[in-house]
Amino acid sequence: MNEGLSTVQTARVVGGLHWATSRLFEVLGLWASEADRPDIAVSQATASRHLGWHATDLEELLPDSVLIEGEARTEPHTPQVDGAVEAIRAIPGSLERLAVTHRVLLPRVAARCVTVERLAAPHQDAALARVLAFLLADLRRDRDDGEVLLGRLLHDVATVERVHARVLEAESRLVAVGGLLPAGVDD
Repeated sequence: MNEGLSTVQTARVVGGLHWATSRLFEVLGLWASEADRPDIAVSQATASRHLGWHATDLEELLPDSVLIEGEARTEPHTPQVDGAVEAIRAIPGSLERLAVTHRVLLPRVAARCVTVERLAAPHQDAALARVLAFLLADLRRDRDDGEVLLGRLLHDVATVERVHARVLEAESRLVAVGGLLPAGVDD
């Protein structure tokens, strides 16, 4: 059985996930409003709405203790992360943005959730585990739906190469700044 997360670790994890889900809610919502195809707009808007719901759930888990309020920062783990997200937000093309959403951004949030979920202990981290379970379920469903849509829209080599270049660009930007979210719970 896992030992679970300390109060400080929980504060850091929840603060980071709250920032990421809130920030991606904004980015995907913007991309949905700028999409040139209704099916892409719906996919982006759905993923955005789900992230917004879960950001609210995570906000409710933020500790309210004055003693650890500095640990529950709802900001990127390094200053460069928000710059990378801003650069990714500026990526042009609805299809490219759809691929970045479902192949870079949502998988990175999901990976963080799985890492935390595996470290959580049922007896002390139940509220966090519940929020993560619902968030992961929506991330999986949104990613599956996005991949189905991408499968229909990526129909020629030139398009695949163009879209893949933007996915690689987004992934590279996040790797260069240490990821969308830190790898461990103590970061």
